Amino acid sequence: MNKIVRLSWANIKKHKLESIALMILVMLCMMLCASALGGIIGLKNIFPNMMKNTGSYENYVLITEKDFDDKFIDILKEDDRVEDCARSEALYSMSTNYLNALGKEQSMYMCFITQENEAKIQHSPMETKLSDSEIAAMEHPIYMPYSVRDSMNYKEGDKFEMIYGTRKFTFTVAGFYDTALFDTPNSILKMIVSESDYHVLEAILDKYVVLGFNDFKGKGGTELFNDLLKEFTDYSGKDISCSALGITYEGLKMGVTYTADLLLKFLIVMSAVIIVCVAVMIRFRIAGDISEQIVSIGVLEALGYKSTDITLSYVLEYILISLAGIILGTGLSLLVTPALISVGEIVSGHPSGSSVSLMPIAVTMAVILAFVAFISFIRAFKVRNYPPVRAFRKGQGDHRFGKEHFPLRKTKKSVHLRLAMKGFLKNFKQNLGLTLCVTISTITIVVCFVMFNFFSGDMNAIAVSAGVELSDLRVELMNTSDAYAFAEELVEIPEIRKAVPTSGFTTYLTAPDYNNDLMIPVALDDFSEAENIFPSEGRFPEHDNEVMITNMYAKLCKLKTGDSITLDNVNVRRKYVITGLVTSATNGGMNLYITMDGMKRIVPTYKPDTIEIYLNEGVDADEIRYSLTEKYGRSVADVAQDRSDSESYEERIRNEAERKIAEIMANYGVTHVEYAIQSGDTVIKGNSDGFIIKSIMNVRSIMETQLGAISIGIAVLTTLFMIISVFVVMIILFILMESTIRKQRKEFGIMKGIGYTSRELMLQLAFRIMPAALFSVAAGTAVGVSLLKLLTSYIGKVSVNMPVVIILDVILLMFCFGCAYIGARKIKKISVCELMTE
Repeated sequence: MNKIVRLSWANIKKHKLESIALMILVMLCMMLCASALGGIIGLKNIFPNMMKNTGSYENYVLITEKDFDDKFIDILKEDDRVEDCARSEALYSMSTNYLNALGKEQSMYMCFITQENEAKIQHSPMETKLSDSEIAAMEHPIYMPYSVRDSMNYKEGDKFEMIYGTRKFTFTVAGFYDTALFDTPNSILKMIVSESDYHVLEAILDKYVVLGFNDFKGKGGTELFNDLLKEFTDYSGKDISCSALGITYEGLKMGVTYTADLLLKFLIVMSAVIIVCVAVMIRFRIAGDISEQIVSIGVLEALGYKSTDITLSYVLEYILISLAGIILGTGLSLLVTPALISVGEIVSGHPSGSSVSLMPIAVTMAVILAFVAFISFIRAFKVRNYPPVRAFRKGQGDHRFGKEHFPLRKTKKSVHLRLAMKGFLKNFKQNLGLTLCVTISTITIVVCFVMFNFFSGDMNAIAVSAGVELSDLRVELMNTSDAYAFAEELVEIPEIRKAVPTSGFTTYLTAPDYNNDLMIPVALDDFSEAENIFPSEGRFPEHDNEVMITNMYAKLCKLKTGDSITLDNVNVRRKYVITGLVTSATNGGMNLYITMDGMKRIVPTYKPDTIEIYLNEGVDADEIRYSLTEKYGRSVADVAQDRSDSESYEERIRNEAERKIAEIMANYGVTHVEYAIQSGDTVIKGNSDGFIIKSIMNVRSIMETQLGAISIGIAVLTTLFMIISVFVVMIILFILMESTIRKQRKEFGIMKGIGYTSRELMLQLAFRIMPAALFSVAAGTAVGVSLLKLLTSYIGKVSVNMPVVIILDVILLMFCFGCAYIGARKIKKISVCELMTE
């Protein structure tokens, strides 16, 4: 064994730079893979740890108070799939905004609940740095989920300003807590407020009854949720699906772990890319060593060494190099893993309670060592093909003369390019390995570069993939309002370019033949009015029996353009023809595109309850929103809040009249009311024109709030991948140049002796790798663009700017050439006199 160790150690010392470069690749692979596996194991604890700490129910159904019936609780309890249940209440709105750190108003879905109601569905311990006396002194305290502290940088004592319509409510952050329901600003944020503040908000926001229930850890799932909605609908005679919001056990779990888990899996893919490069380089380095030292191998065999001993010396050499890389990579992974777990906690909004585990480190170490040992043994075992006699002839079994593909006598211009091509063919197998490594790295670089540009730019690129209209303002009307008449009135305002009636979130459809999932209809009279919905296949629906579906839903249900789909609404079923597919990154890909006539075909009483408002260029959307809210957006809550002791007699009469109007319109379906009240010689007149708008939201602002943090994370991660890929290519080229110069040292010395300069020989070596690099970059770009087109069906339309990608390819080729040229600088150290002395 001693002699094998000595042979291995001697070879490592002889090739120091190559050994160090290979060690760095193994170190990177160990760091990425061990950290990613450790992070994944740590993140797996986040969801069970959250459920344990909060005592949360596994599923939730939220139903508007006006549509709820006490019998629903009995229906829930009677279902055998339900293990336990509870009832609570909360306020929820999709039209709430907040002021960010820069004082800019941004949209966010918000839910408010009292501590008493929170305790009915989960027991969330409050975390605060303030004393009880400091909290008691607060006029409007609020407790927020951990994600607000981690991702929005709020801390105790900060002001949180919520805006609804023209009103602003200022709260003081009293502390933070862990919650399973509505835990992140990326979707919906649930906050705990005082009883008094809750009652104030109750007059403004929609009240929901919250039903929490367990179904044996998700065994009921979506099927149970849909069945419950059907039973609620059958009992009440109302379409409960239109006013219900459901969160299943799997939905809770995915919301907590999906994003962080996806990012860590990307790290594993990156480490797989590196390990492929390591395998290729080990294979060809051993081949180069055998070719270079073939005479020495013959001498060793003549002295009594067995081919197995020589093979094991090569295996041991690479195991020792890998061990050095693994030790360094382990140290780095112990630093990186906690950082990744911390990032996962920030992204998910929940503490994991995890520490660094040694198991993923041990598993990764064993896999890398076994892989390296296997690759090196398979390649080094070729030594047995070289007995001493053949080894002394430098591996040739007999004399042979191959065909010369690039004869120098036919050279008309640069001899350097001809010599480079001769070298390329001479080392063709080695260049195959280089081609594979550079191709894989190019795929990674191209995909990451396009994704970086897509997510790091403004929201316009992402907006194209939304699959919904991103108008300047989205106005939800009172149930009694006429959307068409109001749209005509709006377009008379000079700042408004267009107002289009459409569907809101009050009506849902299902496809009973395909999973029975709830689908959100996007209804328009004429889809030519749409400015942000783009069919990726087929055309817009035009008739009342036509619909478009999303690419994601089409793949899920194996549907295509021309197929028919049956839709259901409260047991009314109609068949529709699919005319096209749309890429949609919103609403989980469950959008359905249908004409207004198509909606009336399945819901005869349907009428549009939302208007998309498009403003002229340069018009401030916030100013228009405030103007419309002041003029048309009054409600019972607004009237109640307007009461003041300093009001005049006439103002008090007018406010009381308006309060009565709001109640009549909200409760009795009245569309228009006028009043005239005589007080002495004064006649006080008014009408219901100020009670048209229910809420106004800026969908683009909501999108920025929900996708902003994810976009930054993906941009950072893709940048990291690009840097690592470039670094791997650089190391591979340096190793290749080092090996080539060592193997052809005498040839380069002879060429120097006959007049070639070091610079000319370096250029020849750099040009040798260019055919492989050119093919690799072209193939990698083609595969990368194809992968991006495949991703388009799932994450949305990722636009690929081919001129920019081509420029990137040119830069990659220049980088490969530069690395090869710099890596060939050792040619300068070759001395003709020294070679003659040898």
